[in-house]
Amino acid sequence: MKLEIGKPQFTSIYDYDDRIERTYKIIEKETSKENVELIKKYDRSMIAESLAKATRHKHLQVILNLTRFLGKDWKDVTKEDVENVVVRIVQEYCSDSGQETNTSYDHKKILKIFFRWFKFGSRKKEEVGDPQETKGVKIKKVKDKIVREDLVTEEDRTNLLQVCADNLRDRAFIDCHSEAGTRPGEILSLLLKHVKFDKYGALIHVDGKTGPRPIRLVRSTPNLASWIDAHPFRDNPNAPLWISTEPSKFGRQLTYHAAYQMVRRRCRQAKLPKRVYLNLFRHSEDTQTAQFMTEVQMRKRHGWTPYSKMPGRYVHLVNADVDRAILSHLGIVESDESKPKLPKKCGVCEMHNPPESKLCTKCGKPLDIEVALEIEEKHEAEKIRLEKRLSEVEARHEDLRKLKEEFEEDHELVQNLNSAIEEIVSIIKDAYKQRNSDNEQNKTESKSENHPSTKSKEKIPDWVIKLTPEDLKV
Repeated sequence: MKLEIGKPQFTSIYDYDDRIERTYKIIEKETSKENVELIKKYDRSMIAESLAKATRHKHLQVILNLTRFLGKDWKDVTKEDVENVVVRIVQEYCSDSGQETNTSYDHKKILKIFFRWFKFGSRKKEEVGDPQETKGVKIKKVKDKIVREDLVTEEDRTNLLQVCADNLRDRAFIDCHSEAGTRPGEILSLLLKHVKFDKYGALIHVDGKTGPRPIRLVRSTPNLASWIDAHPFRDNPNAPLWISTEPSKFGRQLTYHAAYQMVRRRCRQAKLPKRVYLNLFRHSEDTQTAQFMTEVQMRKRHGWTPYSKMPGRYVHLVNADVDRAILSHLGIVESDESKPKLPKKCGVCEMHNPPESKLCTKCGKPLDIEVALEIEEKHEAEKIRLEKRLSEVEARHEDLRKLKEEFEEDHELVQNLNSAIEEIVSIIKDAYKQRNSDNEQNKTESKSENHPSTKSKEKIPDWVIKLTPEDLKV
């Protein structure tokens, strides 16, 4: 993959500034001036609390929907109006069985927070409690919809890497993200200086919502190293690790949307029968590492606080995983078929190669005995084929040599025949010339017009005059 050299360009991964601006335009278009000013005031309070732009955008979007459901100014809201809004939330976003979804959960939660701030001037329940209008709004726990079959398996990962072919960036991104299990924003915001290689593989230093932390990479190291080696800004440590390679956006930091679209495209090419999105890689990796890491180690690796409930949300173990862990611990089961494959180390140049590699990417030597034997068999078969082809060529060459000899013999015969023809033509012409000369002599000796010799005179025929040896040659 050939890349042009230019300057890296940093952009917002999620572009929340633009999203917030677009949301405000819709709010100003669809709601009253009183509601617009109220929402802006609420947004300023979120900024004062140092909330992330992602949180602000989420709240503004939900409040816009709630205002649509309300159909009036917030200053005129009654308890009945709040109940009607909750009914709309359930009708629009809850499942057919009435179960809470992430969307309905968010709408109810933000409704309570916003109205608490509107009535009491604070977003925090522990400080002011809930007003009467929203005190009765119940928020149920969202059931985990992700089942084990939805996760990205080792086979899925291998298929995705195969369809990436020679696209080093896509191969490295999918491989690293599936092994690291990072939040999408953490891996997309990496710079080249955040990657450090060592004898075990590589360490990437991500900075998430719980602070910076290192993440060990092993199996994805070869693909990551290949991408960095081909990176157009590899000499600039402050350049984004993941950049856009599209001509119109070349060098820009890869956005969340662009990365998501790339993964979707690769999934279609690999014909994966499941919905794959960036955060699903985190669910998959968390579930996999939970089978051999302690909870403390899991929290460190994935950036969870000591009291976070995220392990319960992201880990999707089944009874078979527990049973397998016990059997493996007791030595009854030696290995797990779904265990990630490790990089293959070349015995010649010691280069670490991707697990699916058959030949070393550096020196081209086979990476295991099976591949070496397979290559030897192919070479032997090719040798036999070439020898057979050579024999056919030599036989053909002998046939051509014989044809050449026959041609040369025929050519000599033709030359002799043509020489004879030339002599015959010359004799014929000489004969006619001699005959005409005799006739002329007889004419001068004749004394009368009716002398018998004049009657015997013959003119040389035109065809004899025009005759050339070429006319008779073979």
